[in-house]
Amino acid sequence: MIKNYELIVFDWDGTLVDSIDWIVECIQQMAQLQDFELPTKQQCKDVIGLSLSQAMWALFPDINEEQKSAMVNAYRQKYMTKDVSEDDLFSDALPVLQELKNMNKTLAIATGKGQMGLDRSLDGTGIRSFFDYLRCAEKMQSKPSPHMLFDIMQESGVEPDKVLMIGDSTLDLAMAKNAGVASIGVTTGAHSYEVLKEHAPIACINNLSEIFSR
Repeated sequence: MIKNYELIVFDWDGTLVDSIDWIVECIQQMAQLQDFELPTKQQCKDVIGLSLSQAMWALFPDINEEQKSAMVNAYRQKYMTKDVSEDDLFSDALPVLQELKNMNKTLAIATGKGQMGLDRSLDGTGIRSFFDYLRCAEKMQSKPSPHMLFDIMQESGVEPDKVLMIGDSTLDLAMAKNAGVASIGVTTGAHSYEVLKEHAPIACINNLSEIFSR
């Protein structure tokens, strides 16, 4: 399956990095500190992939701009208290990236993280060198807009039928569909197999290494 694609685009949180529980904890603690109703774990998972500002609007639609800014700052302060290292990668992430590079695949990231958070995570995990293109929602339209994928395709010159998006969230798969590219859902993060399948990926897998056996 993977041999049919030239450009493989990965989501970050929940796809390459086992960070979903930490993000949920940060969102819930931020809500508590700001005296807002605590969102459920699944409600928090559902907004992972959006830009941070959009995630706050989605979870707390009645907040004003000042409240939103305070919530974003509170979230960031909590999130930055945890160091990022290679140990945060899913166990098969590094071997998968290495094998894809051995196959001369072009690799990219499209994430809802801010640029500072992405840079910190890439440097902490030590996998920056694997990726040819990096896109984050801070500088582009957030998922499920196809903007990040369109921009990567334009810069790389790879046609949509040669692009594969891999992600753990319905936002990832919806972005791929909106961009006219194939997708694979991986059940290591925000959404279950049943939920991901509703967005018509070419496959749903339980771990990244399965991309070589499909």
